Amino acid sequence: MKKIVVVVAVLALALIVAPWGVGRVAETRLNAGLDKLVEQAPYLKVVDRKWTGGWFKSEQIVTFEAFSSWIDAMNPKAIEDAMKKDAAEAESSVESDGEPAVVASPDAVPPSADEAPAPVAPEMLRFTIRNEVWHGPVLGLSGLGIARVKTHLVLSDETQKKIAEIFGPKEPIEISTRVGFTGGGTTTLTSEGRTIKPDSKSEISWETLKLALGYSRDADKYDLDGKWPKVTVTSHEEKTQFVMTDMTIDGVGKRISGDLYDTDFNFGIDKLGILGGDGERIEVGNLHYILETDAKDEFLEFAAKMGTGEVKSKQLSSIGIELKEIHYDFSMRRLHIGTLVKMFAGMKAAYAKPLANALEMNKVIFAPLKEQGVELLKYDPELSIDRIGVVTPEGDGYLKGVITIKGATAEDFAGNSAGLIAKVHADLTIDVSEKMVQKFPNGSMAAGAAVDSGYVQRKGDRLVCKILFADGALTVNGKPQAIPGLGGPPAASTGEGMPPAE
Repeated sequence: MKKIVVVVAVLALALIVAPWGVGRVAETRLNAGLDKLVEQAPYLKVVDRKWTGGWFKSEQIVTFEAFSSWIDAMNPKAIEDAMKKDAAEAESSVESDGEPAVVASPDAVPPSADEAPAPVAPEMLRFTIRNEVWHGPVLGLSGLGIARVKTHLVLSDETQKKIAEIFGPKEPIEISTRVGFTGGGTTTLTSEGRTIKPDSKSEISWETLKLALGYSRDADKYDLDGKWPKVTVTSHEEKTQFVMTDMTIDGVGKRISGDLYDTDFNFGIDKLGILGGDGERIEVGNLHYILETDAKDEFLEFAAKMGTGEVKSKQLSSIGIELKEIHYDFSMRRLHIGTLVKMFAGMKAAYAKPLANALEMNKVIFAPLKEQGVELLKYDPELSIDRIGVVTPEGDGYLKGVITIKGATAEDFAGNSAGLIAKVHADLTIDVSEKMVQKFPNGSMAAGAAVDSGYVQRKGDRLVCKILFADGALTVNGKPQAIPGLGGPPAASTGEGMPPAE
């Protein structure tokens, strides 16, 4: 009996003491997480952090500053000076070419310093969050772990009051995180279902949104899972309504190198409906975006599929058209992994670079994209148009093909475009059901004219157009064609018609 009492006492003491020790670990983990966040998002800077420790619960307050390295460049005075400098350089360039410079009128009197409004420097983009941290190892319904964290955005009393007037006493978005023992965790974003009335003329209601992001230590792996059952937006004044049902998000990723991940991602909406004030109703089913990547040796391949299921509308019905499916499917092959990693790293680092003035913004952001983009082309990447088109009860119609650039060099981008264009190879096919074309207004007449001109060939019940661009020359169904701005033999100048229809 005494042994049991001793064991119980030891366990009780451990459960009481453990949270204090785990709290110290939680502080270290959360601070390390902040440092990692700033490393991954260099446009953010932690300007202040404060930890108030407790036995079972602690509090952390963190203030962030966004794009602080660029704030000075956004000063109106700095922008004005930069524009004047550019104008002066342009004027100097005109003078050097022998053209007369533009001279200000002697009657023009610049405004005095007293008359000119003083430029207002932009305020720092700052925001503060407050983390309520419950210490492990027992985290209630969240299971076991180092800590359970609930994150709040710190707002003024006036702002909080206005939000509460619209959304009610509970926060519109709740963010909670479970910090695991092994270094990973799960962050969950929840917006509890409710109905709000921004004004007397409109109403918005939704069922509970939940999005969970799980991640391993150092974020080498992640998984994403989200659901939003229904959203309804109603305008009583205009008598319109928007309804979305069953939105889902799920995905998994594994780090390849740097910020590049091998990813599978799915986004879908079961149905979108829009009811217009005139009684017009549009319904779109099975909206989807699917992304799949695959790393092979030193190259990355990815495929993206976007599209919908059935589309219904009064206008389509009035012309006898039924759209069963819409597809925009692409894939890219031979994307050099090392170059992609450098591109992403360069773009991320660009946000941490201070700007001399706002006019440098595009240059700084797009410099790594341009530099590594040229490098990517050296590995002969391929763009595959897997399927762009529609499906109807009468048949389908698609554009398919492959576009490649082989042997491109930096010199091809330095001079005129002729050298680069000569290395582009495109093999495209338009393949359409003739019965589907005939359902569209004037479809039969347009199809007949295209066949008669030779731009389209009949192959059974299909209309086919073969487009080939190779060695700087364009052909349609084997017939050379002119290219606007690049020359080439126009069809009429050869004295021959297009190939006869089959």
